[in-house]
Amino acid sequence: MAVDKIIDKSRAVLVAISGGADSVCLLHKLVSEGYYCIGAHCNFHLRGAESDSDEAFVRQFCDSLGVPLHVAQFDTKLYAQEHNVSIEMAARDLRYEWFGRLLDKNNIPVVAVAHHSDDAAETFFLNLSRGTGLRGLTGMKPTNGRIVRPMLSMTRQKVELYCRAHKLKFVNDSTNALDDFARNKIRPHVIPQFKEINPSFLATMRANMTHLAKVYDIFAKLVTEFARRSVTEFDGQTLISMEHLQRLPDAEPYIFELLQPKGFTPDTIRKMSQCVSLSRWGRVFFAPGQRAVVDRFNIIVHPWDGSLSEDTYAIEHEQTEVFAPIHLSLRHIDIEPDYKVSKEQDTAHLDASKLTFPLTLRHWQKGDTFRPLGMNGFKKLSDFFVDSKMSQPEKENTWIVVSGGEVAWIVGRRIDDRFKVTDNSKEVLEIHLSDN
Repeated sequence: MAVDKIIDKSRAVLVAISGGADSVCLLHKLVSEGYYCIGAHCNFHLRGAESDSDEAFVRQFCDSLGVPLHVAQFDTKLYAQEHNVSIEMAARDLRYEWFGRLLDKNNIPVVAVAHHSDDAAETFFLNLSRGTGLRGLTGMKPTNGRIVRPMLSMTRQKVELYCRAHKLKFVNDSTNALDDFARNKIRPHVIPQFKEINPSFLATMRANMTHLAKVYDIFAKLVTEFARRSVTEFDGQTLISMEHLQRLPDAEPYIFELLQPKGFTPDTIRKMSQCVSLSRWGRVFFAPGQRAVVDRFNIIVHPWDGSLSEDTYAIEHEQTEVFAPIHLSLRHIDIEPDYKVSKEQDTAHLDASKLTFPLTLRHWQKGDTFRPLGMNGFKKLSDFFVDSKMSQPEKENTWIVVSGGEVAWIVGRRIDDRFKVTDNSKEVLEIHLSDN
């Protein structure tokens, strides 16, 4: 272990210890080499008395080494249910969130975890099966933020030999023998088959992952350069230029790298990429908490809670301001000879005598029609949006002011010709859309 390259010996190191052979080996090795260690044990309460027995063993082992120990108790099954994740993912989230708090509270720079080369190979196949892309095939890194992995060069066999050589006891997690978790299906069934084919399989895998990491670094630079030119973050949305995507020989790898971290699946990204290559606009795709719209100008990605507001808001005659859902300022103006109507889209001037109060502020709905200013005939709002080349999110976020069941103003866009100010108008209602 080239521990000194990833852990500062002048600082304390937090060591994750489950009580298994891997973490027992790690903690003993670090203490033997003179590192000041602080243990961290998670009791996930997944195995009844066995979980408590493991905790007792860890307490005894740390005490024998003179290592201070922190222990956390977790209701892992409840967390998994509340967050709609697997038990395995729940345990991972709980573990690393707690480690982060311990590092902050105790001013410790890193937490050491006992992943070894067998774990790295298992992760490779796990990511391969999940479709994480090239990034997921580059293997575990010795350092990842505040997480360090000093044992990546060791095999599980060497870990067990170390424990035997130093007469170290350890516990066996009974869940490792089950096929309940995806990793535990790979560990006893997949890896041994490759070792039979190639006795040096783990060394070969380390070389493969190192090579893939270098290839990924080259591609990641291309994606970064593409993102610099073609991706815009605006008002909580991510906009990926359609024009720039269509210039690429193959846009899918780029879309994958940009959107897979946001939770979009490989199959969804493949379908999205087909829309880009075939110029199919208007398709909508979903990921947990996210939505992507393939617009003619951009792929628009934004947070999504799965619903559209159907709320309506009344605007009374005497009202001078609306604070929610958008900020509107209102005032009644008596027309003077020099009065001029504003041409700004964020301000509407309406003939007050033609309005029926209270006005209604709501989202547009399918079937809504209006008579655009300067036109004699009616037009569907949906057609107006198409003519205005509005994206799907823009359409859905559009509010309208309604008077007596008729659209008076598409907020920030166009007023209805029936409510315009004329030479016969005496009083004007001015409505201004504010940014804050």
